[in-house]
Amino acid sequence: MNIYHGLSDYTFSKPIALTIGSFDGVHHGHQEIIHRLREDAERLGCLSAIMTFTPHPRIVLNRDKENLRLLNTDLEKQELMRHFGIDILFFMPFNQQFLSQSAQTFLHDMLLNTLKTKHIVLGYDHRFGNNREGDVHFLKEQAVQYGYSVDEISRQEVDDMAVSSTKIRQALEAGEIGLANKMLGYSYGLTGKVVRGDRIGRTLGYPTANLQISDRYKQLPANGVYACEAQVGQDWLPAMCYIGNRPTINGLTNNVEVNILDWEGDLYDTELRIRFVAQVRGDIKFSSLAALKSQIQEDEFVIRKLLK
Repeated sequence: MNIYHGLSDYTFSKPIALTIGSFDGVHHGHQEIIHRLREDAERLGCLSAIMTFTPHPRIVLNRDKENLRLLNTDLEKQELMRHFGIDILFFMPFNQQFLSQSAQTFLHDMLLNTLKTKHIVLGYDHRFGNNREGDVHFLKEQAVQYGYSVDEISRQEVDDMAVSSTKIRQALEAGEIGLANKMLGYSYGLTGKVVRGDRIGRTLGYPTANLQISDRYKQLPANGVYACEAQVGQDWLPAMCYIGNRPTINGLTNNVEVNILDWEGDLYDTELRIRFVAQVRGDIKFSSLAALKSQIQEDEFVIRKLLK
C-alpha cells in the first residue's frame, strides 16, 4: 500500500477508484464500503484509494473537541487499511485552506486533475466542500461531462450495516468490549510507551508496564480490569490490563497498566501494543493493599480461563 500525506508527492501511474471519509475505527460498516470499493476498482481496472483526514475534522471545526475521542490513531488506521487490501491511502491535512475550497475546486483540482480519478464510491449523506455544498448528487451531475463514474452507497445499505463509530465508542465507555469488538470486526487496541511508575504492582507480585498514551484523543475503555493480549516482538501474550486512577491508594491520575502473564523482561521506553478481549470487573476501592492483592489473584484466575 502506498501512503501519501497530501498530494504533492503523488505520481500518477494508473486510474484510481476513490472513496472519502474519516473512517474512524475502520469498523464493519467501513469494511463493507472498502469491499465495494475494491470490487469496483478490480472491475474497472483501477487502483483502490481512500482519502481520509488528519487531524480529525471536528478538531479543526472546534466541535466539542475537548470531549472528542477517536477509535484509531493515524498509524492504527494506516495498518488497518493495509490489512483490508487498499492500494493507496491519502492522509489529507485538514485545515482552513482545505475547508474553504468549493466543491467544484475540490472535484476538479484534486480528484480529477491531480489524482485522475476514474470512479468515486460515496455514501448518500456524505458532504464536502465549503459550506458542505458538494454531495453524491453533485458528483453525479458532473460525471457525464468529466467522464468518471459514481457508485452511491444508499441509505438502506448504510442502515443495514447497523454500525457506527459513535456506537462503538459508547460500548467502550460502558466496558462492553465484546460488543465493541463485534462491531469493529477485530479486537480494540491501545499503543503506548512504557514509562516508569511507582512500582506498587511489583510489591503486590504483579509487576506492570505503565503505558503512556500519547494521543490525547484516543478512546480508552471504561475504568476497570480487562483480559487482553500484549504484543512482545512478534508474539501476542496473555495479559491483564487495569485502567483507572487506583482509588485504593487515592491516585489522582488515570493509568493504563499491563501485567503480561508468565513473562519477565524490561520494556521500559519501548512501544507496547495491547488488544482487549473482555472486561472482568469495574474499578473498585479496596480497604487495604492486601485486599487488593487478593482480588487481583481472583482476576488472574478469571483472565487465564478467558484467554486459555
